[in-house]
Amino acid sequence: MAATVTTIVKPNVLAPKFKVAMYQVALDTSYPTGGEAIDLSADFTYIYGVIPCGNNATADNLFKFDGVLPAPTVAASGSNVLIQATWDPADAGTAEDFAEVTATTDLSTVGQLSIMVVGY
Repeated sequence: MAATVTTIVKPNVLAPKFKVAMYQVALDTSYPTGGEAIDLSADFTYIYGVIPCGNNATADNLFKFDGVLPAPTVAASGSNVLIQATWDPADAGTAEDFAEVTATTDLSTVGQLSIMVVGY
């Protein structure tokens, strides 16, 4: 499986070579080490930032989501823009904060993960 991206707000140009859009990401049942690839190449050639904007359930806040992106001069593709999931396993009795979730973790129950994307 792969993550599914649904457009909330289509890309809008805010300045020359700078636009912003909002998406909802549905994660899949088997998280891959390093992050879940999302394909935004139809809307962006270059991506400068992926900003997690929230979800719809307090339980989902156990996880922290970040964008892992190519260099600003490298074109975005379906495989080089990732959503990486980390969590605070302190509740599981470990001392490491915000470790990446383990491979094959089922994140499909994370609801309405909204992201803002900036780039061009």
